Amino acid sequence: MNIVLLKNKSDNPSTTVQQKQIFKYAHHHGITIDTTEIENSDYAVELEDRKEFKGFLRSLENNDHLIIFDLFTFSQNVEELVEIFKCLLTRSITVHIANINIAIETSSKPLILLELLSKQGELTKNMEKEKIQGRPKGRMSKSKFDIYRSQVIELLENRVSVSEISKVLHVSRTSLKDYINSRGLKDLVKAKILLLKSSKKQIFHANTHTAKECSLIKEIINQPQGIKNEL
Repeated sequence: MNIVLLKNKSDNPSTTVQQKQIFKYAHHHGITIDTTEIENSDYAVELEDRKEFKGFLRSLENNDHLIIFDLFTFSQNVEELVEIFKCLLTRSITVHIANINIAIETSSKPLILLELLSKQGELTKNMEKEKIQGRPKGRMSKSKFDIYRSQVIELLENRVSVSEISKVLHVSRTSLKDYINSRGLKDLVKAKILLLKSSKKQIFHANTHTAKECSLIKEIINQPQGIKNEL
């Protein structure tokens, strides 16, 4: 089944904008939409407490196709996104992300998803910063540390401290720390480690028994109230 999931609590973009882009994506890829669902959870609610959303995840069948506008439909938190994708991919559920014209499936390489999570983490950090500074939406300021980004990530993976990294790069520790925090690089490293561990456990090629052990769908949940059928 091909299922569209729209995020209702979103001022930008609206559900109408989301739907238009998703329909465009579906038409381009020859996907027939079977049903449309609405996700009403507030962004501030942690994944563990989103019972309606977890009920929706549980209702999905193996090999379903889930079409969303962007990753914010699932969560703003990178670690939560990792958990959601683990639960979906263990059941061979393909996730189509319409606004970037990409599909994540069991055959996708983990690094492809990692890159998406990296960009999502940076976007989330940028949005939080915009709320504080009042900067126009959609603008990610450039930094002199951008050229060191991959090197910084690698060093963080190897548990090198920010102080030591600053010495290696011959830069100010304070400025480097601000850069790491603004880009969410520590969260990215955590997500990468989780993904690589998941890959070793064959998360991308798991069987149904493994899927039942997923913490997001294992409990018995009543019929979702926050997600409603639109078609």
